[in-house]
Amino acid sequence: MRRNAAGGSSPSRKEVTVRKNATHAQVAVEPCDSYDPEKVFAALKSALTAINFKATEGAAILLKPNIISQNTPDQATTTHPAVVDAVCRFFAEHLCRISIGDSSAFYQGGGTREGFDTTGIAAAAAKYGAAIIPFETTRLRRITSGAYLNPFYVTEAVFEHDLVVNLPKLKVHRLARYTGAVKNMYGCVVGGSKQVNHRLYQHREDYQEFWGKPLVDVYESVAPHLTVMDAVIGLDKDGPAATGEPRFTGLILASTNAVALDVVACSIIGFDPRWVPAVREALDRNLAYADAITVHGSPPSVPYVKLPDLETKKGLARKIDDYFFDQFIVKPKIRVNKCNRCGACVDNCAAGAIRYNSDKLPVIRYDDCISCYCCESYCRQGAIRLSGGAVNHFIRAVRYMMKL
Repeated sequence: MRRNAAGGSSPSRKEVTVRKNATHAQVAVEPCDSYDPEKVFAALKSALTAINFKATEGAAILLKPNIISQNTPDQATTTHPAVVDAVCRFFAEHLCRISIGDSSAFYQGGGTREGFDTTGIAAAAAKYGAAIIPFETTRLRRITSGAYLNPFYVTEAVFEHDLVVNLPKLKVHRLARYTGAVKNMYGCVVGGSKQVNHRLYQHREDYQEFWGKPLVDVYESVAPHLTVMDAVIGLDKDGPAATGEPRFTGLILASTNAVALDVVACSIIGFDPRWVPAVREALDRNLAYADAITVHGSPPSVPYVKLPDLETKKGLARKIDDYFFDQFIVKPKIRVNKCNRCGACVDNCAAGAIRYNSDKLPVIRYDDCISCYCCESYCRQGAIRLSGGAVNHFIRAVRYMMKL
């Protein structure tokens, strides 16, 4: 809540968007049998017409696809470029300024920027002059409104655009059970901060059930204005990474209420929405009402596999698990011989983890570092590099060879 001049409180623009859409939720379900650009665009336009969505001429639009990794479209782990193309085309026809941003789940050489290329999204962006924004190159905003994750940090980019458009991919998820609209907003948490947040709670006995709560904290902070789901080909059997199996589902879904869209998507794939922790938490916060959703179209039944729940590990198994989990996180390191003491890293570090020492050189306080990876881009001298240990390099090599 923001404070008004009289000292009372008034809801923010994003809070108004979330609450209003909760009581007027409409979800369009449009058939789309391929990623042919014209078919996807036609399905998109029909869906947006059904929910009465109208673009504002000249608005600044941020599209948030799912770029979990440096995968290719055929692996069905990322938002297909044909869907991104269709959404870009729609807003370009309304003379909007378009940006496309995300932060990949795991660090790889080249970062999210490389992921934009491998997924085909960079090529779609180039057609419409859309800006590419790897969120690890942005400034961050500290959020203190979370009910469970507090504080946390999200990219400032979501607050610098008029509309945030959420472009999730329909997938099963080993931890979250299902990943769609609400879960996709977690990509606004930047770099290794995602893993750092997980680490806060992963020893809880109810970790799998609990994790939905922090996800909804992040979703509420971003509050996308429109969600368009790529459900033409989803990911079944073992998600969210490329170990899963592509599954033809033949749909484009759209809504101004991401929670309502998730409710409908879960029903299509045979999941009780309340079995999915993040969707259940969002419903419990009254961000949508499952029995008051207007559905346009005829949702089919396309049952997906329900993955077995995660095993709670203890003792040595937990220690080994923790060790390998930590290896996914790389750390920024300052090369003093290249530093010109410009202060960019100190001034822009959202967590205040970089400070000057007695010699007026920047030093990273790793106890305070949130592993967002942003400082590497802040430094124009190339004095900060991201470094992982031998195990991290081995994991990255395996992921690269197996195209995960």
